Amino acid sequence: MADGGYVPDDLAVNRLQMVAHCDEAQARFLLEAARGNMDLALQMAIENSDAFGEHGGQAERVIPQHAGPQLYPQIPGGQPGVGGGTAFDGDLLPPRPRAPMISRGIAGSGGGAAGGAAATAGGAVAGTTLAAPLSLLTFILRVPLLALGFGFRMMRFTVINGVHAAAIVGDRVLPARVMRAARTVAATVAAGTGVGREELDPTGQAANFLAAFKAAYGDRHPRWQESGWRVACQQARREFKFLFVYLHSPEHEDTDLFCRTVLTCPDVVDYINANFVSWGGDVTTSDAFVLSQQTQMAVTRFPYVALLSMAPADNRVQLVATASGPAIEDPQSLLTLLRGAVANFGALLAAQRAEIEEREHARRLVEEQDAEYEASLAADRRREAERAEERRRQEEEDQRRAEEERQAREAADAEAARLADAAASVERRRQAARAALLPEPPAGSEGSAAIRLRLPDGTNVARCFPKRATLQAVFDFVDSLDATSYYRYHLAASYPRRVFLRAAHGPASLQELQLVPQAALFVQPDE
Repeated sequence: MADGGYVPDDLAVNRLQMVAHCDEAQARFLLEAARGNMDLALQMAIENSDAFGEHGGQAERVIPQHAGPQLYPQIPGGQPGVGGGTAFDGDLLPPRPRAPMISRGIAGSGGGAAGGAAATAGGAVAGTTLAAPLSLLTFILRVPLLALGFGFRMMRFTVINGVHAAAIVGDRVLPARVMRAARTVAATVAAGTGVGREELDPTGQAANFLAAFKAAYGDRHPRWQESGWRVACQQARREFKFLFVYLHSPEHEDTDLFCRTVLTCPDVVDYINANFVSWGGDVTTSDAFVLSQQTQMAVTRFPYVALLSMAPADNRVQLVATASGPAIEDPQSLLTLLRGAVANFGALLAAQRAEIEEREHARRLVEEQDAEYEASLAADRRREAERAEERRRQEEEDQRRAEEERQAREAADAEAARLADAAASVERRRQAARAALLPEPPAGSEGSAAIRLRLPDGTNVARCFPKRATLQAVFDFVDSLDATSYYRYHLAASYPRRVFLRAAHGPASLQELQLVPQAALFVQPDE
C-alpha cells in the first residue's frame, strides 16, 4: 500500500480505469498513491504514460516535509466510530510517486538482479543517447493529435452556432408548433450525446440531488440544503450547529437500502433536522466529488456520512465525525454515532458561539462608541454653527446700526448745511433789503400808505410807504426785519381775501392794489 493502509473502493478504481485506460492493478496503485484524490491519480497516470517519464521527464511537485502535521490541527478524539476532528484544505496534495509501467516493455525485466544491474550500468549512456531523439519523436507524434483535437473543437463550435442560428431563423419563419417539436428532438439528442451539456453550479447540483432523492425515496428525509457544501457550512456556523453530510453514490450496491431504511427513518430524520444542518450530494457531480476527495474525509466506502464544523476565525472546515459502510447499516447505529458526536464535541459549538458572541459584543461596543463619538462631533459642529450664526447676525446688526448712524449724521450734516445756507441767504437778503428801503414818509402825509404787518410769530409791525411805492417795497421791508428767518413767503389780506406774491404783484403799486391809505397784511411763510 502506498499510503498508510488506504484502500481505494471498487467504484473509484473502475472510474479511474475508464478515464485513464489502464488496468485494475495500475488504477489501484495510483489511487493508493494519491490517497483517494481522483484528479491527482489521473494526472499521475498521464505522467506515467508520457514518453518522457522513463528518461527524466518533468520535475515532480513535492510538498515539503514540514507542511504536513502543522496544516492539519487535531480535534480531541471521541468514542469509537467518532473520529478526531481535523482541518483540511483541498489545495494540499501529497507527493506523486511513479506507478509501475503500463505499456512499456523493459528489457531484462525477468532477468532478476543480474538484469537490473546491467540496466543500471548502461542507464547513463542510454539515457544520454536516446533523450534527444525520443523528445523529437514525441513532439512529432503529438502534432497530428493536437491538430485533430483542434479540428474537432472547431467543428463542434460551428455545429452549435449553426443550430442556434437555425433556431433564430426558424422562430421567425416556422409555426410555433413545429419549433417546439424541433426543440424537443434537439434536447433529446443532446441529452443522449452530451452535446451542449454544461456543468451546473453547486446550487443547481444540490437542487437536482434533492429532486432525485424525493422522487426515489419520498418526502420524509433530512432537510437538504439547496446550496454548495461550503455555503451549507456557513449556514451551520450561523446557526451554531454541525453540518450533517451525506455523500450519495448511486452505483454502490448498499446505497438504496441505506436510503430506504436509515436516512428516511422517522427517528433519524427528526434527530438530524432538530440538531444539524443537512447537506447531501451525489459524488458523480463536481461539488460532492471535490468534497469526497478531501484528504481528511477518508471516503473509502459507501454509504458515507460525516459531521463538519467551520471555525469562526478563519473559515477552516473541521471534520468532527465520520462513518461509512456497515458501521451505519441500521438507524440505531447512525443515531448512536450522531449522539456521541454531539456529546463529545458539543463544547466546540459552545466555544464557537461564545467566540462569535464576544466578537459581536465587541463589534456592537465599537459601533456604540463610534455612534457616541459621531453624536458628540455633530453636537459640537451644531454648537459651532450656532455660534457662527450668532456672530454673523451680530456683525450684520452692528453694520446696520453703523450704517443708520452714518446716514443720520449725513442727513443732519446736510440739514445743518441747508439751514446754514438758508440763514446766510436770508442774512444777505436782509442786508440788501435794508439798503433798498425807501425813506418812510411822515404819518398821515398825502398819498402815503400805512401798512400793518402781522408776522408768523404773532408780532405786529407797521410802516408808512410813499404814495408811488410798489408792493416790492413792502417785501423789502419784511426782508429787512430781524424776525424774518424764512426765505420764501407771501403776503395775504384777510378781507377781502387776497394773496400777494413777490413775483406776480411786486412791481404793482400800492395804489393799484388798493392798499392806500392803509391796509393790514399777514406774512405767511411758504416753507
